[in-house]
Amino acid sequence: MSIAVLDRAFSVLEVLARSGHPLSLAELAGESRLPKPTVHRILKSLRDLGYVEQTDRGAYGLSERLASLRQFGRDEAVRERALPLMERLHAEFDETVNLGLLEGIYIRYAHVIETAQPLRWIVKPGARDPFHTTALGRAIVAHLPAEQQARLVAKACAAAPRSTRKALRTALEKELPATRDRGCAIEEEETVAGVACVAISLSLLGEPLAAVSVSVPVHRFPAARRTALIQTMRAACSQPAGERPTRAASA
Repeated sequence: MSIAVLDRAFSVLEVLARSGHPLSLAELAGESRLPKPTVHRILKSLRDLGYVEQTDRGAYGLSERLASLRQFGRDEAVRERALPLMERLHAEFDETVNLGLLEGIYIRYAHVIETAQPLRWIVKPGARDPFHTTALGRAIVAHLPAEQQARLVAKACAAAPRSTRKALRTALEKELPATRDRGCAIEEEETVAGVACVAISLSLLGEPLAAVSVSVPVHRFPAARRTALIQTMRAACSQPAGERPTRAASA
């Protein structure tokens, strides 16, 4: 027995796949023979998950994320794009490098390259954290369109205890613009005591819902090393794919 909401969601996706170009809400409702409010709710969920994109004129089209699922598998496609950068960061700093994907209001860890140093904190692939508690999540959300960013902040706040919602919203409304301006997200002992992370969005690699982070025990993270890591990661996300970032300072 089929589930009605899945039937409707796939009907909308099939219409978009057949069209080959973005369609308006009215066009999608007409082609799928579904009520406009139903199609709008489905599109909102698919857009939040990254499977549908909206143009400046408000039309809807399939995203690269959906294409990667069809052609290669989501994780494999993103790993292939991210791995050269991850390996460079690992070679230069010998700290744990993480690849995270935004799924709803959570970050899922898709790939990890472990440090060779004995003291380390390793997150296993498949683990999830709320996006706002991680540098990975904040790096991604900070670079999303304003409307999508606002929806994710609202959902994260709604999922938090009532007593913390106002403070969380205030913190995110301050931190997300700062992250975008800075070019990277920084998180220190917010998720795990004794561990700091620096993360960059992979939007310039064509993966706006993915990010790479480097996790460092705070005792191995003095000011000079922090500056070197931040500058290296900022250079990496501002250069065309395939160019090697220049390490700005000695670790």
